Amino acid sequence: MEEAGARRARQHGGERLGATATAVTVAVVAVVKFMAGAWIVVLLVPSLVVLMLAVGRHYRRIEEEIAAPGNLKLENLRESIVIVPIIDWSSIAENAQRLAMTLSGEVEVLHIESEDDSKSLKRVWPSRVEEPARQAKQAVPQLTVPKSPFRFVVQPIIDHVLELERKNPDRTIAVLLPELVERQWYQYFLHNQRARILAARLLAQGRYRIVIVNVPWYLRKRGRL
Repeated sequence: MEEAGARRARQHGGERLGATATAVTVAVVAVVKFMAGAWIVVLLVPSLVVLMLAVGRHYRRIEEEIAAPGNLKLENLRESIVIVPIIDWSSIAENAQRLAMTLSGEVEVLHIESEDDSKSLKRVWPSRVEEPARQAKQAVPQLTVPKSPFRFVVQPIIDHVLELERKNPDRTIAVLLPELVERQWYQYFLHNQRARILAARLLAQGRYRIVIVNVPWYLRKRGRL
C-alpha cells in the first residue's frame, strides 16, 4: 500500500514538473518570438479568442430574446399611423402615397419647407391629392408642412416622427420612404442617400414601434453618366 502511494506521489510530482517545464518553455518561446517580431501573433490569438466568446454570448442573447412566444397575439390590434416624407409631387411620391393609402386610413404626408421653397407641396396638394381622394371616397391624407431654416430636412422629420411616437404609445408608426431605383449599379450612390440616413437614424433613436418601409420606384429607361 505504501509502495503504491509512493509511486502515485512520484507520478504526480513528475506531472507537475512536466507541466512547469512546459509552461516555462512556452513562456521562453513567447518572449523570444515576441522580441523577434512575433508579438502580433501573441496579441492576436488571445484577442480572437475573446472576440469569438463575445460573439457566442451575443448569439445566445439574441436567440433567447427572439424565442417563439407561443400563439399569435391578436388583442389590441390597431391600424398603423403612416408617415410619408415627400420632397415634391412626382411619380415617386405618388407611388409611395398610393401604397400608404392601402395600409391605413390615417396617413400623414410630411413636407419640410424652407423659407424660399419654390416647390411647396401646399400649392398642388388640394388638386392633386385631396380632390381625387374625396372623389374616390377615400380617407384624405393629412399634409403637414413644418418650416425648416437652412434647408435642413432629416432632423425635422426625425423630430416629428419621434414626437408622434411619444404621443401614441399604443400605435405603430410606419414611415414610408420613397426611393428611386436606377438600372445601372454604379448610379446607386447618386440617389436616396438622404432616405438611408433618415432610416438609420430613426431606427437608432426610435423604439420598437417605428417601422421603416422602403417604397421603390423603378426607372423604366436605362440612363448613362
